[in-house]
Amino acid sequence: MSRSVFVLRYREGEPEPLDMALVREVLGPYVIAADEDFQGGVLIRAADGHEVEVDVNEVCLAVSRYPPGRFFDILAELVDRLGASVSPTDRPVVLRREEDRAHLPAEAQRGAVTVAMTGRAMENFLSGS
Repeated sequence: MSRSVFVLRYREGEPEPLDMALVREVLGPYVIAADEDFQGGVLIRAADGHEVEVDVNEVCLAVSRYPPGRFFDILAELVDRLGASVSPTDRPVVLRREEDRAHLPAEAQRGAVTVAMTGRAMENFLSGS
């Protein structure tokens, strides 16, 4: 089974466009392959050498089959700086701050969990540790 995470920024229950300049800024140092416009699949390599493809569009970043390790540092920084949340396929929505709960769709608010935006905390939560 493939585990995926989706990075979205919600306002008033609806996804809103992500700051693509900020996405480029955070992912840029790790990119080893990308389209010119940074849309579609972006291949990144974390500091520990693990590679992962990030699917990018204007409202969502999606990652399937994510590796262990330093990838989660990148994910945590990206989520925190975007003011976004993480929607895993097999766990509740991850919030960076409790105040973000009010912006989620009603069905996601109930089970959402606030997790420290550190690589270690994100990896522990998303891997079930």
